[in-house]
Amino acid sequence: MIDHMNIDPALYPSDLECLKAIFVQVCEEGHVQPGSPEAEKLAADLVLLFQSGMTDETTLLIAARARNQQLSQAG
Repeated sequence: MIDHMNIDPALYPSDLECLKAIFVQVCEEGHVQPGSPEAEKLAADLVLLFQSGMTDETTLLIAARARNQQLSQAG
């Protein structure tokens, strides 16, 4: 179980750059238009994953791809 008391919820510039790169890559791969409801959901999910302790770029990319696939199948 994750100890939420030891997780820093702040996003630093390097964190934002990492999340942005993942977001852009997944949007391009999935043909998701930035600014669309799907893109906004993807961005929010990425931030939540990061803040919950998933900070590895490769792991975040895999999770974002899976989430985007779930969203596209649901829509």
